[in-house]
Amino acid sequence: MAPGPTFPVRPYRSALIKRPVPGGFSTVTLMTVVTAPAVLAAAALRPGGRGRSSRA
Repeated sequence: MAPGPTFPVRPYRSALIKRPVPGGFSTVTLMTVVTAPAVLAAAALRPGGRGRSSRA
């Protein structure tokens, strides 16, 4: 029986393929820059403000 045609086999993990490093901020820096102002704005715009938390 003659061997069939051979096909190129790709590796399971593509660790050998070097991907270009994206320029700009890292993911952690970008998330911090985006979420920090949103959290501060939400805290500043909460209804009631300060002083009402002492009431039971």
